[in-house]
Amino acid sequence: MPSLPMEWAQTPSGATSRTARFSIFVCFLVALIDGYDTLMLSFVAPLISREWGMPPGAFGKVFAVSFAGAVIGAIAVGAAADRFGRRRLLLASLFSAGCFIVLSAWSNTPEQLMLWRFLSGIGLGGAIPTISALAAEHAQPAQRSATVSRMFLGFPIGAVAGGAITAALMQQVGWRGIFIGGGTLALAMLPLVLAMSEAGRDPSRGDAAPVHAKHPIAELVADGRGFGTVLISLAAFMILLVSYFLLSWTPSVLAMSGMSPQRSALAGVMLNVGGVAGAFAMSFVVARRSPFGPVAICLGLGALLVPFFGFHGVGSEVAAFCVVFVIGLLIIGGQMNIPALCVHYYPANVRATGVGLSMSVGRIGSIVGPLVGGFLVAAQLPWSQLFLLAAVPALLAAAALGWIAHRTRRA
Repeated sequence: MPSLPMEWAQTPSGATSRTARFSIFVCFLVALIDGYDTLMLSFVAPLISREWGMPPGAFGKVFAVSFAGAVIGAIAVGAAADRFGRRRLLLASLFSAGCFIVLSAWSNTPEQLMLWRFLSGIGLGGAIPTISALAAEHAQPAQRSATVSRMFLGFPIGAVAGGAITAALMQQVGWRGIFIGGGTLALAMLPLVLAMSEAGRDPSRGDAAPVHAKHPIAELVADGRGFGTVLISLAAFMILLVSYFLLSWTPSVLAMSGMSPQRSALAGVMLNVGGVAGAFAMSFVVARRSPFGPVAICLGLGALLVPFFGFHGVGSEVAAFCVVFVIGLLIIGGQMNIPALCVHYYPANVRATGVGLSMSVGRIGSIVGPLVGGFLVAAQLPWSQLFLLAAVPALLAAAALGWIAHRTRRA
């Protein structure tokens, strides 16, 4: 794996430092747009369902194909980015995503909308592993994991801020106007990515372009990385499973405990706020050491708190929201460090493929989590047992990452 020159690794300055900051900021903006697009569909779904006369629950297929597109895009585009060039694939991802999001505005049937959302999901799903690798490429070696963690904060920030903007505008411009705006934002990133592409080849930085992997998937398991790759994928699946389980069912538990529906609905927001705070705080920790140990510890502690959701004796509303915030800080914050784990574990030429694989498997977990929760709720399992079971995936993820941390220290 080619190393960065000493003057860049230790004392970047001038044009080189500005180039790196600009490139990482562009990656942050792409993550922000991806987060916005993810929540945008949730906000406009009621308007579309009412206009087309869709029965309650029928819109779930549109969500499902969007996630399926993201799953395919993450692994396919991630591997292609390591093979053919990251900036080139990022441009293609944003261009295709922007065009298909705009085309969604002209949908007249659920089938048309599902097609456009599936194709746009491939584009934006492929952007995440690509920008993770690009951010790592432009970061100082000692700051790679921290830089990727902070860059990825754009996703939840975009989801929250974009959701608020969508809620404020959708009555004025309609759901078609929201899609046109979202697609235009993605297309507006193309000049910035083009500028970053030139910056990445700035001779003042001194390093050569990253070596392209001829067989990215095979190289994920080369040199003894096979078992670690399996454990990272398992951890990503388990983390997103429990994260989306909590986001789906925490408001219901608090409402059943006597909290008003309006206030219990804020629990999901509090989980995300805690996740952003946790990921940002953890970025300072992983800047000084391997991220596997700290993330494993956070997930283990979070798993110990998850069962409190199942007990009605949480106490006051203030205490309940504090518990929700801390669990979000530990569990959701750990989830947001998945790209940083891959950037730390894999060599430079397959980082996008590694992030893409973990995000693909994690997306599947995000689909399975709410479904499993719905099945258990339908089986009338007591809340205490339900959330005791929910702690198990977090413990398994903590154990998987802890094993990698242990082996890394021995190595």
